[in-house]
Amino acid sequence: MSKISTASKYICALLVAIASFHLLTHILLVLFSEKTMGVDQVTLNFSAFSGFLSHQMTASWQSIAQSLETEGFNSLIILSSIQLIPYLLIYFFLFKLFTLYQQGKVFTLANSHCFKNIARTLFAWIALNLFYPIVVTLFIRLTGLSSELAIYMSISSREFIYLLSGLIIYVMSWVMADACNLKKEQELVI
Repeated sequence: MSKISTASKYICALLVAIASFHLLTHILLVLFSEKTMGVDQVTLNFSAFSGFLSHQMTASWQSIAQSLETEGFNSLIILSSIQLIPYLLIYFFLFKLFTLYQQGKVFTLANSHCFKNIARTLFAWIALNLFYPIVVTLFIRLTGLSSELAIYMSISSREFIYLLSGLIIYVMSWVMADACNLKKEQELVI
């Protein structure tokens, strides 16, 4: 049990670091990026440190990103900012799950709920990837900001990976819930 607790402590720290880095790089790109050949990028130069951040739209959203840029909109803010939400939610639920493991709570209903929330986030991410570009386009067209912007709907292998991962994680939550119920039943028998 101590190995699970120790590993969970390191995983929680790593999740905080990754989530912070993800959020910080997104903010830096939004504030300071320049578009070069369709890629948003920032070059950081300090006295002893030099770095490079870049962001390219996923394949399924590349067409709408190019159309938004052609119409004078910032696709990084409009499209990538919304993509940050599912990442942060998954980081949060993983942090919560490994905090439970760190406390020695391995087979509890709270763990099952964390797994379900991760799966639900993946399912919502599929809907976001499919319908958010349509919502953006309709909003821009209905507000009169552009009449030329085409409506895009794209599905890629990424959505199928999210679907499969979400289903697997959802089944894991059911297994966890069943294990909790079996554990309670065994405690009542003794």
